[in-house]
Amino acid sequence: MSQTAFQPTSAVFLANPYPFYKELRETAPIFFYEPWGKWILTRYEDINFLLRDKRLGRVIDHTLKDEERKPRNDIETAYELSRDGSLMEIEPPDHTRIKDVFHQTFTPKRVRELSGKIHALCNKLVDDLLEREERQVDLIEDFAQTIPVTVIADLLGIPERNRHNLVPWSRGIIGWFEPERTREMELEAVRCAQEFMAYLKQLIPIKRQKPSDDLLCAMIAVHDTEPERRKEHALINNCILLLNAGHEAVVNVIGNGMYALLRHKEQWENLKANPVLIPTAIEEMMRFDTPLQFFERFVLEDMTYKSFTWEKGTKLCLYYASANHDADIFKNPETFDIARYPNPHIAFGLGLHYCIGAPLARVELQTALQTLSQRLPDLQLVSEYAEYQPKNVFRYLRELPVKY
Repeated sequence: MSQTAFQPTSAVFLANPYPFYKELRETAPIFFYEPWGKWILTRYEDINFLLRDKRLGRVIDHTLKDEERKPRNDIETAYELSRDGSLMEIEPPDHTRIKDVFHQTFTPKRVRELSGKIHALCNKLVDDLLEREERQVDLIEDFAQTIPVTVIADLLGIPERNRHNLVPWSRGIIGWFEPERTREMELEAVRCAQEFMAYLKQLIPIKRQKPSDDLLCAMIAVHDTEPERRKEHALINNCILLLNAGHEAVVNVIGNGMYALLRHKEQWENLKANPVLIPTAIEEMMRFDTPLQFFERFVLEDMTYKSFTWEKGTKLCLYYASANHDADIFKNPETFDIARYPNPHIAFGLGLHYCIGAPLARVELQTALQTLSQRLPDLQLVSEYAEYQPKNVFRYLRELPVKY
């Protein structure tokens, strides 16, 4: 297969992109994909280097003169309001300043305090499953999805009565990142972002009047005591980031990972017999079927990399999922091995934009896997076949029917 055969929207590719990635790493590791107007990169060596290269960034507007800015349509302008000031969408020095707020509030101590709550939550979810007469459920909807939504809602101090919208808001908002998005997906992303922003605008004054021990109140306190008060929309948009990143990462690692684990029955049996393998199993689940398949970077200044010359404004698609299967880094990369060590996968990114919530995500994932393996030892797939959503950026299952 050459680069001309790269068809990321085809049903065959979406069902299992990893053979395509292998061919691309071998025959066309860096190439320009005309339909997207973007460069595709698939090797670990290149992605590892470029994620740390300060000539690339998540956004480029801060480097542009007025005459260099491309006009935005009304939908793009509306969506940008939900990204402005978000940690993921800014570069230094603004990125450094906002990240300091997270470091002051999103502390290891807070993560440790959440650990007990996460254990109790996972056990409560399994209790509910064991009370059912019919021992068959969708592991994503009936188990995985509840964990990060509850954790994020608790972190932000969102009352239980208002939590039912968090999942549809998250799923709607991330649709914007898809390169093949439709106008309907754009409108849905804007609607969900605006609704969540409106809700937070109502919640923040309440938190100011009646502060409590949650992350949102801590963020508000830091925000309000700064010499030069930050714009409140940055506070709101970083809450949106917490929802999107925290929900999608955990749900989809559990979904994709448990699908892999239960298909490889010898690995499932090994895990139950050796729970000490839970941490390495989680890392392998993230590597083997990476939920965030790729992420984009802008070239911030004219640059040359290897034999390629890229102008300022060029967009690069860095395929994390392909890098995580690179045989130059991972021995037998197509083998699912829960004891794999070391495992330098890049599922959480690298460099400046490394996922700040990775420690909390790992606590959630390890606790979920520990609970499932200890309390539902007979867990198995209803069918060996599971269908993935037809997405390019976020790879996740429609459902995961299991019996126990």
